Amino acid sequence: MTTAQTGGPALLTGRTALITAGASGMGRAGARLFGAHGAHVILVDVNAAGALAVAAEIEANGGSAEAHGADLCDQADLDRFVTAVKSRHEVLDVLHNHAGVTGPRGLEFDVASWNACMTLNAWVPAYLTQQLLPLLRGSDAASIINTASTAGLRGVAGLPVYSATKGAVIQFTKATALLLAPEGIRVNAICPGGTDTAGMRAAFQEGAVDASLSAIAATVPLGRVGQPEDIAAVALFLASDASKYMTGTVIPVDGGATV
Repeated sequence: MTTAQTGGPALLTGRTALITAGASGMGRAGARLFGAHGAHVILVDVNAAGALAVAAEIEANGGSAEAHGADLCDQADLDRFVTAVKSRHEVLDVLHNHAGVTGPRGLEFDVASWNACMTLNAWVPAYLTQQLLPLLRGSDAASIINTASTAGLRGVAGLPVYSATKGAVIQFTKATALLLAPEGIRVNAICPGGTDTAGMRAAFQEGAVDASLSAIAATVPLGRVGQPEDIAAVALFLASDASKYMTGTVIPVDGGATV
């Protein structure tokens, strides 16, 4: 990518970055931004057609990308995806564990809904970190970025299961940051606040969240909800050398809402 295309120097030239749930919302915004900054982007999403479309968009803009369709909650599918990545790549510079699901509302959960939420939100990032660590060790600038949530920092009354999973992501981030620091592998987390995505709007419609975008905006000191590009910009920072002295950090990107 050129300086003109990125609005500044390309920050990820020559690097390979994997983004889960890259077909829409914050994941799509991150994939596009990583691609614009010179990374080869590996996208995976349960929406295979959506992932292919984002990869095509990145390539149409002069970048490099590949798309994989996989249901990461299905262990066999998850393993097939890991095998595919290992067969195509010897080095991975950025692992952005972004995929997540809101999960059951209130205390209306059973073992199946609890496990489904915990699997995608906590098990998948942990498993990908474990399985792709040999590829990350091949990088001289490895960065793992986990998408947590402000719900993992302060809890959301209507979403205790989701809050629990995101709290788990935060503690996994901190523990693995300590574990991998001697190898120079950085691990950080982003905690988005209310962000205007199709998934968030669907949660409102389904009654999973007792709010609206305008109601959330009214509680935010900066006076608006987040946009996917706001989260992508922080992911780019954590993926790049601009954050090379940061590990174990948990960054709220919420317009000041958790202050």
